[in-house]
Amino acid sequence: MNELESGLRDISAIRSMMERASKFLSLSGLSGISAGVVALAGAWAAHLAVQQSGAHIPLQGEAGTGDAWLSRFLIADAISVLVVALACSTFFSVRMSRKKGYPLWGPTTMYLLAALMIPLAAGGTFCGILLVHGIYSLLPSVMLVFYGLALLNAGNFTFSEVRYLGVIDILLGLTAGFQPALGLILWAGGFGLLHIVYGILLYAKYEK
Repeated sequence: MNELESGLRDISAIRSMMERASKFLSLSGLSGISAGVVALAGAWAAHLAVQQSGAHIPLQGEAGTGDAWLSRFLIADAISVLVVALACSTFFSVRMSRKKGYPLWGPTTMYLLAALMIPLAAGGTFCGILLVHGIYSLLPSVMLVFYGLALLNAGNFTFSEVRYLGVIDILLGLTAGFQPALGLILWAGGFGLLHIVYGILLYAKYEK
């Protein structure tokens, strides 16, 4: 019986070592929570800007002076959200890797970044194409869909829960494509509320 228990412990230890070698485990739930809070703040700032300008983001075509200002603000707002969210995610991931003793950089990290960056780069380029043609209403949809694809891709190299988040973001993005008027609300839900819920679940499951 003792030999059986010892063998099971050895198998569990080997499985744990293989998981550490093949998956990025330094992704902190606090990263998701902080990214969600930042996204909600950005969405609220965008909402206030739209209200203050009294304008509507044009569906397509050349923007007027007021709409052009609003579009520039929304672009700057989105970039700011991305930069701050990435900074928070990096901070909490580094902290978790030191706390748990996980390697922060290695082949798995490179695979994870590649899985993330290829869909994100394609999505960012497509957003630029939409901006050039003055099609603003589809931006939330495109951001959510390509971000969801990136998460779905990255889920192969980190916690499996990331894939579920990706699928939900894709569905929200497709919904935003059919209902552009709900774009900002769905964007806030996908990048804000979902990240917070996901972060709380991840923290409770892996970090407590």
